[in-house]
Amino acid sequence: MEFLRLFSLSALAGWFCLASCSLPELITLDNPFDSCSWEQGGGGPGRSAFVNFPTPDQPRLLWKAEFKYRLNIEPTAALGAILIPMPDKKLYIISANNGSGYAEIKFRRAILTPAVLADSIAVINLGGERLMIENWVTQEIKWEAELTGSSIEPLIFNNMLYWLDGMDYLRCFDLDEGKRIWDERIKGAIVAPPLACSLGVIIFAEDGLIECFDPYTGIRLWSFATGEMFKSTPLIIEDQLLMASVDGRVTRVRMKDGNLVWKRDLHLPVWAPLASDGEGVFIGTNNRLIVRIDFYSGEVDWQKKIGGPIKAGPAVTGNSVIFVSIDHKVYFVDKISGDMRFIYETGGMLTTRPMICRDKVFVAAEDKNLYCFQLSKDE
Repeated sequence: MEFLRLFSLSALAGWFCLASCSLPELITLDNPFDSCSWEQGGGGPGRSAFVNFPTPDQPRLLWKAEFKYRLNIEPTAALGAILIPMPDKKLYIISANNGSGYAEIKFRRAILTPAVLADSIAVINLGGERLMIENWVTQEIKWEAELTGSSIEPLIFNNMLYWLDGMDYLRCFDLDEGKRIWDERIKGAIVAPPLACSLGVIIFAEDGLIECFDPYTGIRLWSFATGEMFKSTPLIIEDQLLMASVDGRVTRVRMKDGNLVWKRDLHLPVWAPLASDGEGVFIGTNNRLIVRIDFYSGEVDWQKKIGGPIKAGPAVTGNSVIFVSIDHKVYFVDKISGDMRFIYETGGMLTTRPMICRDKVFVAAEDKNLYCFQLSKDE
């Protein structure tokens, strides 16, 4: 499906001339009350890439939307709409139902990370120099903040916005009003986006330093240096933090105190983010292996080989875990047995994590297409 339809030319004009007296028009959504949401990279503030929705197992391609550029930033979703950053400094907004277009929003700088969403509020990292906080439905700018060379994805948790400012500070502001709540200096260069639950905000720094801050006060609750190198984004699920070093040491620690629960040395190259449903931990590797580890014991449940290396994290829903690879293929895998349920070959490398909304799976590809798979009942 070629992406041709724009919602409103006057809406775009409002962005080219921010000082204009005329207000941009409201975007009319298919279903603004749709619970379909994937509000930041990895789905939510814990970045576990898990949707607890009882989806059936059998996928089929429902539609695809074609764009002008390769898709290499993870889409996000709220209110039944998908927001996709593009290399042309535009944020494309389309329907999750059928891929038709709502609007293109033009910015003055490149968008470096996924759009971070809280319903109609979006936080955009523009060129590592500025955070723009706006209502993407009405296209009204709420407030802005300066960055200093920070390409790290921000985080929304409990109506608070957290970000790294490029000057070694973790900032926490009220999302609605833009008022400072707290900020704390970080001890090392950040290697992964922040993540959070009610027990803390987690920061991963160079040399394997992990720091946990109280999300409401900024008090440093605990920290420790693992001595390991991390490239992949960790995750929080339930009250547990899980992480994988580049040489395949997978570790689970308790969020309340940072104490070790288990560590498993896979001796595998892991650069992609993890995913977990609270029963299994799912890992894609650089040497074409996909792995499930038991969440409780850390034992390896299964290990399978696929056709190419994995640079993007998997996503989990129902009885399926979805992996994507630079071999152009989407792999729908039975999460219990590791059996392959369905393979779909796209026309380009897949380097961003699949996005799940209810019974739909969205895959952004470097062949310039966004693919939507419907999970339907077995026949």
